[in-house]
Amino acid sequence: MTATTTAPAATTHRAPSSPVRPRRTFRPEVQALRALAVLLVVIYHIDPAVLPGGYIGVDVFFVISGFLITGHLWREASSTGRVSLAKFWAARARRILPASLVTTIGVIVIAFVLLPPSLVESWWKQALASVLYVENWALAAEAVDYQAATNEPTAFQHFWSLGVEEQFYLFWPLLVLLGLALWGGARRVVVRDPARLRRILLALFGAVLVASFVWGVQQSLADDPVAYYSTFTRVWELAVGGVLALLVQDTARFAPLRNTLAVFGAATIVAAACVLDDGTPFPGFAALAPTLGACAVIVAGRTSGPGSLRTVTESWGVQRLGDISYSLYLWHFPVIVFFGLYTGREPRFTDVMVILVASFAMAIASYTLVEQPVRTAGWFRANGRMLVTALVAMVVVTGLVLTLPLRVHGIVERWDANAREAAAEADETIPEGIERDFAPFVDGSTAISPNPMKAAEDKHPGVDACQAAQRATVTPRCEFGVTDDPAATVAVVGDSHAAMFTEPVTRVATERGWRVVTYLHSACPYSAGSRVGDSPEVDACNAANARTRAELRELAPDVVVTAYQESYSLARYGEEGPAAGLAEVWNELADLGAQVVVLRDTPHAREDVIECVTENYTDPAQCDQPREDALAGRRTVPAALEAAPRATSGDVLDLFCDETTCPAVIGNVLVYRDPNHVTRTYMDQVTDRVREILPEVR
Repeated sequence: MTATTTAPAATTHRAPSSPVRPRRTFRPEVQALRALAVLLVVIYHIDPAVLPGGYIGVDVFFVISGFLITGHLWREASSTGRVSLAKFWAARARRILPASLVTTIGVIVIAFVLLPPSLVESWWKQALASVLYVENWALAAEAVDYQAATNEPTAFQHFWSLGVEEQFYLFWPLLVLLGLALWGGARRVVVRDPARLRRILLALFGAVLVASFVWGVQQSLADDPVAYYSTFTRVWELAVGGVLALLVQDTARFAPLRNTLAVFGAATIVAAACVLDDGTPFPGFAALAPTLGACAVIVAGRTSGPGSLRTVTESWGVQRLGDISYSLYLWHFPVIVFFGLYTGREPRFTDVMVILVASFAMAIASYTLVEQPVRTAGWFRANGRMLVTALVAMVVVTGLVLTLPLRVHGIVERWDANAREAAAEADETIPEGIERDFAPFVDGSTAISPNPMKAAEDKHPGVDACQAAQRATVTPRCEFGVTDDPAATVAVVGDSHAAMFTEPVTRVATERGWRVVTYLHSACPYSAGSRVGDSPEVDACNAANARTRAELRELAPDVVVTAYQESYSLARYGEEGPAAGLAEVWNELADLGAQVVVLRDTPHAREDVIECVTENYTDPAQCDQPREDALAGRRTVPAALEAAPRATSGDVLDLFCDETTCPAVIGNVLVYRDPNHVTRTYMDQVTDRVREILPEVR
């Protein structure tokens, strides 16, 4: 993405005492390839519907970087018999760090002004990961976190690809050194016979390429959420460029095929950007399209004559776009994210124009005022000086990043105190029913419990630990309440929405001397059918439910409480529709003698409920959700209850909504910890209703 666009001309190796440095020539077609890659990414990030596979621009950048970086290393190794790590890493720091660190500083400064308090934690953590070039691993960790996977993107999210490249730059020259060592490291031998060194490096690079590609295919076909960001599944794309650099030292031999290769390569990349989408397993076999397309363009070299793309690729506009491609990549995504934060809407046509103008303006400024001056300044030419400067700059920017949480430190402390005050009064302020006494704030108080900044943590740790991850094929069994000689057994079965009811159920069960046995599985409704979709999560849920059904037959509970996120679309089951899958398991439990209680789902909040409450702390009514929207998509359970008449329904809706509105804050208590999960604090207030709903054991 960032290497200098040069390539070797033909070289003649002379006596070791007087090595000749290979002449480097400018590659305008590679610069044009950069322009195409960044354009695809920018369009995709602005509106994925326009170019659903535009994310492959990153894959093109990977091939370019692997090709150019390996070329630099090869020229030094083949002409001198050694590789200077200090020189290589200083060159990378000189090229990459200035623009990326300035972008980070700019984003942090803007974030101090525009960022809602609730987003500060995720932003500063990703900013830190970006400065340290491990953002890809930070995003991979979020991708496997059921709660964090729905987080809004930060302005640093696109730094993941820079993380992959920087990690590549750390170990790739070490492979070249290993190749030199395997051959004996003798400068005299290497310079006289570089072909043998090339064969060793091809073997090393090829091994990395094959291993990474196989792993990438396996993980992407398994729909592993880490696969997209992992260095291990991505490095093969850079290795492809590296192998190409060793195999194609001179493009003259491909002269008869230049135009065909160039057109084929460019067309393959554009076609992939149009055909692929977010649902494509990636990076796996599908990544071959942009990767091989980029290789074809590079192998073609400079085209000419009829059918040539030269008029386009070497035009002033395309070449200048290639020049600023790195800075444009850095700045376009922050512009898009900040636009969304400021306007709160999806970009319209005029908005897109504003985003593009702002992105290009920042990119041109970055290229002109940061990239070029640092790259050409004599002061930075000394390798040691450059490396020390880079290290100091990273430390300084890291310190700046760590100041971002200070923006909300005072707010968090004040709201913590408010939350303690509100919690102490919660029993008096929560209405028994919304129809009796509903108000978002009692007596005009401005204290909310739990602290909105910590709402995501407001859940029962024991229950949360007993909830299976989405890809688990076994749902864990946990026990609460009276476990020694219980008077009865109640099972709580379902997804994370059933988990929300576990603590109120356990309180009532303990009062009655009952044992509570849970089977809780994230995003997995308990049903004989399945959710709509074909994914590892759906398959895992089906397998887990089959095991749970068998365990419940053996357990033979007296009461079964079940709930699920009713906005899920369930697949058709048999000839009778999606409700039949629910009815089948409910009837089966009733046949075992269990009293089945179906707790209706809690309402859903608006998507930005936590951000909204933190921005409107003294007037959270701004964050209320119309009842119609909060209850959207609930059609399956009523039909299932008709098909399973022995199951009873329990509804807590009147504790959350009045006739028109479902508030975000009720009686000084924050209702939601995310758009569809209720805080533990508010669920405490549901206990009395659960006591009314749960039947006495017959």
